[in-house]
Amino acid sequence: MTEQALAGVRVVELADELGSYCGRLLADLGAEVIKVEPPGGGRQRNSAPFLAGHEGNPDASLAFWVHNTSKQSVVLDLETEEGRTAARKLALSADILIEDNPVGFLATRGLGYQDLHAAKPSLVYTSITGFGQTGPHAGWAYSDIVGQAMGGIMTLAGEPVDPPNMIYGHQADISASIQAAQGALMALLHAEATGNGQLVDVSAQEAISMSQETAMQTWDFQKKNRVRAGAQGGIPIAIPGSGTLKTKDGYILLYIIAPAGGDLPDLIDWMREEGKAADLDDEPYASLISQLNMGWLTQLMGNPEDAMKYIPLLPHVNEVIATFFADKTSREAYEVGQERRLLIGIVSTPKDLAENTQLRARDWFVQFPEAPAGKPVEFPGPPYRLSESPAIISRPPRLGEHTAAVLGALT
Repeated sequence: MTEQALAGVRVVELADELGSYCGRLLADLGAEVIKVEPPGGGRQRNSAPFLAGHEGNPDASLAFWVHNTSKQSVVLDLETEEGRTAARKLALSADILIEDNPVGFLATRGLGYQDLHAAKPSLVYTSITGFGQTGPHAGWAYSDIVGQAMGGIMTLAGEPVDPPNMIYGHQADISASIQAAQGALMALLHAEATGNGQLVDVSAQEAISMSQETAMQTWDFQKKNRVRAGAQGGIPIAIPGSGTLKTKDGYILLYIIAPAGGDLPDLIDWMREEGKAADLDDEPYASLISQLNMGWLTQLMGNPEDAMKYIPLLPHVNEVIATFFADKTSREAYEVGQERRLLIGIVSTPKDLAENTQLRARDWFVQFPEAPAGKPVEFPGPPYRLSESPAIISRPPRLGEHTAAVLGALT
């Protein structure tokens, strides 16, 4: 078997919801990741949803599975001297330590950066917290919804009439974990070259704020706050060939006015071939459609007087296009549209992803013949493909599954 990218790297993880995905990214790349868990498991182990028929079983939490593949599990009680002693020995056997505890929590237990760095200068100590190790908010309570709110993305999510929206999943936690994995690997390269480890200080607020993209710069340079734009995006009017439309069995997203692929006349050609172009070949619609692309639209929006000639025509064009797609399945609209070089995508449900022909053709899903609980399961694959040192996903560990073996090997 080809050796994995991080084979030979040992990681000790004292993390729960905020930092566990960081450990997973390293574990799937071949690092030996030893997850230290409290008796009974942490929050993630005990979070719904659970595998059907195994509700409440800490080995059957799907939330835990997603963030903890390919790891080992050791149970230690850090509130006891015995647990702290074992955790210190384990930490000093590692190349990288990952932790997401409140600032100062591990230091008061003899497991802080200064303590471990003094004992092992090459150790990369990766701390993932809500607001970082310093500053007036460093000790403040954190959860994912706090990270999303304080990171700024909630004010940009949803329709304009909505209050701020929380986006699905633990996106602040995941963003922080991704940045932590990058930082830990950069620090590991430095440690391997110089023998000097360091503290990698990751703030979830800072990590998720990058998802705002240009919003902060808009304030910096224009003193304007970006606001929720919803389905229309940054364009304040409903443009034909752009946005979400209903189909017979779901939804599709069109972005035909983008400067790529076919243009709106190509969509009308398709509709005409099926006898469903209605009156769009008549004036004044024909002239509008013949020139409607992103370049023309950008120029038009800079000339309000000309824009008002065309804006009243847009709702009817949208209505005819919506009627055309309402009679098709999402897959038909997507596949035929792509054949015609039209930017159309399926708004995929989890079921759609499980049945997606592209993902199936690439053998993306992996099998866990020996699941942590229940029958064998199929699981989403890695977020990247390395041709020479592949990511290999193995099942998440059962609670405390490796305690005896790991602690028994410590000297």
